[in-house]
Amino acid sequence: MSPIKPTPLCPVRNVECDVLVSSEIRYRRLFETAQDGILLLNGETAQIEDVNPYMMVMLGYSHADFLGKKLWEIGAFSDIASSQANFDEILSKGYVRYEDLPLITAKGERIEVEFVSNSYDCDGIKVIQCNIRDISARKQAEMAVLVRNRELMESNVELERFAYVASHDLQTPLRNIVHFAQLLERRYKDKLDAAADEFIGFIVDGAKQMGTLITDILEYSRIRGHSIPMQPVRAADALAQAVGVLGPEIEATGATITVGDLPKVMAEPTHLASLFQNLLGNSLKYLSPDRPLTISVSAERAGANLWRFAVTDNGIGIEAAYHNKVFEIFQRLNPAAEAEGTGIGLTMCRHIIHRFGGTIWVESKPGTLGATFFFTLLDASPAV
Repeated sequence: MSPIKPTPLCPVRNVECDVLVSSEIRYRRLFETAQDGILLLNGETAQIEDVNPYMMVMLGYSHADFLGKKLWEIGAFSDIASSQANFDEILSKGYVRYEDLPLITAKGERIEVEFVSNSYDCDGIKVIQCNIRDISARKQAEMAVLVRNRELMESNVELERFAYVASHDLQTPLRNIVHFAQLLERRYKDKLDAAADEFIGFIVDGAKQMGTLITDILEYSRIRGHSIPMQPVRAADALAQAVGVLGPEIEATGATITVGDLPKVMAEPTHLASLFQNLLGNSLKYLSPDRPLTISVSAERAGANLWRFAVTDNGIGIEAAYHNKVFEIFQRLNPAAEAEGTGIGLTMCRHIIHRFGGTIWVESKPGTLGATFFFTLLDASPAV
């Protein structure tokens, strides 16, 4: 059997000959300039009959080192074609692909490649074309990303554990500070000068605020440190639980809460209730002094398997420049600087919603329509 040869030039010029010559020139140009290694093998003898320049550079072999050799006789390919059986498999399947294939160059350097073979007939001769792409740089980059991600995950776990332990251990000394400051306030109120009474009041208020902050940090670390197994949850039940917890604040502000028909969604009951509690609590804190507080909770379809919820109030609202900033941890915005809070609640809301596979955002026109917090949750109806 004769080796594969380029298409010969026609002795007599005609249109068909010109087409063949042009096709051969284009093929050779692609073959010679390709940025992947290319081998052409005789499908019956298994001998290498042509190799492009990129393959020679990639593996460090000369043209003569390839020609007439069988694939498994080239040291770099011994792992994938170490026997006639391996070659027969490549030939019988026609298309074979090896991912993350290790090859050893003539200098003994290890590289990672993607190996793809295809077979076709050329003038009655079975030809196997092997395309080989060096993916070493890509694999190294992927490995670097994996290592970095693992380091970040480990760092986040350590930070969350530290926040939990530190916050928990701070509770006891803080309770002592509050207790003894209150004792001073009760025993010595009006027995010292006005400045002393004021200073004691600052200590008590500051300690109480720190206690609230520690409690919120503990809750935040619990949410971030544990996976959330989702299940079908009635949103109305979670909202009712939140309203029950906030009962005293709702009564104190005289707020009116209206609730529309709420669906069953994929969530975790406790965290969904916490979500509603934080959003309603936010409305209760930032009510307008000029009008009675009204809050509405509603939901509407946002897609085949998605619900969009809206928690709307007529409070003081939020300036457009802060619509994203309110979800950042420890952010408490003016003009409500005197309102109680730690700036963690909306951060927890965002984290909960992201864990549930949804999104959360706010729209507001300060002084007119208050604020509306929107968030999306997956429909639970198909899972019921």
